[in-house]
Amino acid sequence: MHTTVFLPAAGRDELPCLLALPAERAHPVPLVISVHGFTRQPLEHAAAMAPPVLARGWALLVPVFDERHHRRYQQLLHPRRGTRSDLALIALVERLAPVHGLARTGWGLFGFSAGAQFAHRFALRHPDRIATLGVGAAGWYTWPDAARVYPEGWGGLDERLGGADPAAFLRLPLRLWVGEQDDGPGRHFRESADLSAWQGGSRLARAENWAQALAAAGRAQAPVVTRIPRAGHSFTACDRRGRLAEDVARFFGETLSQTNVTV
Repeated sequence: MHTTVFLPAAGRDELPCLLALPAERAHPVPLVISVHGFTRQPLEHAAAMAPPVLARGWALLVPVFDERHHRRYQQLLHPRRGTRSDLALIALVERLAPVHGLARTGWGLFGFSAGAQFAHRFALRHPDRIATLGVGAAGWYTWPDAARVYPEGWGGLDERLGGADPAAFLRLPLRLWVGEQDDGPGRHFRESADLSAWQGGSRLARAENWAQALAAAGRAQAPVVTRIPRAGHSFTACDRRGRLAEDVARFFGETLSQTNVTV
């Protein structure tokens, strides 16, 4: 058995979260962060991810991005208020790290759907914080194309987010997961003629096209895209039918435990 605790936000624009800690842990504790999707169901992530994460002696953090303070958290920047969801996550870890012995860097970062959008954009802006990256069924991607302005592409990153390191991002261990039945527009799918012509007409097509685009942009090889059998666009279904959480933890284990982390 494990215990996942809810920790309320410490102040305005800060993040509440769910946190699970292993019974026996090293110092600092390697940290896995799992980011919920647009419908904001963090308990699903905690329930699925905690067992395989804690079994490996790591901690699990599930941040909660509420609609009011972190609208469009997946793009890292609130469209009106300018609130930065990426900086809110960093502040959350900085607050919790000394209390619970969590690693401040070298994280395993995973997100599903809108959470996957957040995860790959966070890693693009802060690759120094990440050891390994998992992307589950993102609706659309920030393309490795400087001619397209962020969040569509890598253009204007300095102006919008204060800099990034695309070369370091391309070196990160990365894997993608998508349900094999996530092959049509579906609910909450960002769709336009231009976007579909450029990225693809489904989450499955967009994942595969983005993986190839990363290879063309200078990545050593295209990241693996795992098709989860008999699953559509559902984190729970992907976990139940494809053991998604266990597969993510196994992939993270290839690098996370060997990564230098910062206390």
